[in-house]
Amino acid sequence: MRSIELVLAPDAERAVRVAWEALVVADLPSMGRHTSDTNAPHVTLTAGETLPVPSHFDAPLPTSIRPAGLLLFPAGPGRHVLGVSVVVDRSLAVFHEAVHRAAPGAVDTSLPGRWAPHLTLARRPRDVDLPRMLEVLASVPLPETLDVAGVRHWDGGTKTVTRLV
Repeated sequence: MRSIELVLAPDAERAVRVAWEALVVADLPSMGRHTSDTNAPHVTLTAGETLPVPSHFDAPLPTSIRPAGLLLFPAGPGRHVLGVSVVVDRSLAVFHEAVHRAAPGAVDTSLPGRWAPHLTLARRPRDVDLPRMLEVLASVPLPETLDVAGVRHWDGGTKTVTRLV
């Protein structure tokens, strides 16, 4: 699978990593347990098996995003993906559409009108862990806005990142 992702500025990335680390310290599932060099807080703009590496986008990159509430996606029996939803303002919506024009071939769930942008906090936590996770995350709230640093293309097949913007 390939994806095109918004990446955060250093202070914003640190804020998300603080939440990841709080979950780790509490011995809970967390993206902070994934120590790969390419594991960084991000918002996936599009994903697909054959997404090309675009040369440009015909809309400006948003300068910041606004985190909203926590959300869950199903990930098998008794499991979910836990994330922080991101508000889709005009700037983000316009850029999201530009990404799809520049890199066609997305899976249905990342298309405009179907997309649920988020910052992943943990993959596949057990349902029984969720109350404790919510308690821990309440102690490390994210800032009202998170600055955006750029865009990258992730190729899961080759495990490579290409910086785009």
